[in-house]
Amino acid sequence: MSFSKKQFYLNTPDGDLILAEIFQEEKTITILLGGEYRIDLDTESALELADALLFLTDDEEAYDE
Repeated sequence: MSFSKKQFYLNTPDGDLILAEIFQEEKTITILLGGEYRIDLDTESALELADALLFLTDDEEAYDE
């Protein structure tokens, strides 16, 4: 059984910090946000979410230029 974990803080537009925790156990990716919200994803869905975030942030950087 493999297990890995990442923790980091997310900044909201209002300046609030939210603790984000991401765990991987076997083929399940779990995202915890602020200790209140939990999302369990399969690997394919987690990769789709990551792709969508990268796509959106890449578009946002184009607006900043």
